[in-house]
Amino acid sequence: KRTGPLSLTPLASLRRAANTNCVDANGDTPLHHAALNGHREVVEILLDNEASANVMDHKGCYPLHLGAWNGHSAICKVLLTHGPSLAKVNEQNYQGETALHSAAQYDHADVVNILLMHHADPTLRNNRGESPLDLAAQYGRLDAVQLLLRKHPTLLADKIDSVSPLHLASRNGHRHVVQVLLENGFSINTKTD
Repeated sequence: KRTGPLSLTPLASLRRAANTNCVDANGDTPLHHAALNGHREVVEILLDNEASANVMDHKGCYPLHLGAWNGHSAICKVLLTHGPSLAKVNEQNYQGETALHSAAQYDHADVVNILLMHHADPTLRNNRGESPLDLAAQYGRLDAVQLLLRKHPTLLADKIDSVSPLHLASRNGHRHVVQVLLENGFSINTKTD
């Protein structure tokens, strides 16, 4: 029977030997990779072993951004609730986008819902001045538009600078999104700067 370091269990070995926050050439940690690819159990193991949910990669993205981008609702929930390191829901990447921007743009309604339940701010705008609602409208993501408006009906009253969700949906021919925006009280005569 072996004794000493070689007899450690895999988890104990991980705790003592590996740096769970090490980064690759893209600045991604193992947690980034697990979140991007939807490996919930791996995400939990990494978090249990001191992986930080708040390390950014070379694009300024956090594991939560990657989980949201790919629509991994279970991953996003784990990152927001499974300590000791909890993801910060409103962190912005270098383009100024939050995980909510990604989830709304790609119509991952389950992820949008989880992020909103954890106090994601739907009024934050990216570097191009776009809100999550703007992105959902622009790409015709009906489920995300409906969910954002149901949870935050005041979004249609936000100050509009250069673009509005109605302009974006109309420009791209998203008839159902245009209809939902109008039914929810968006003024058809709204002007931008």
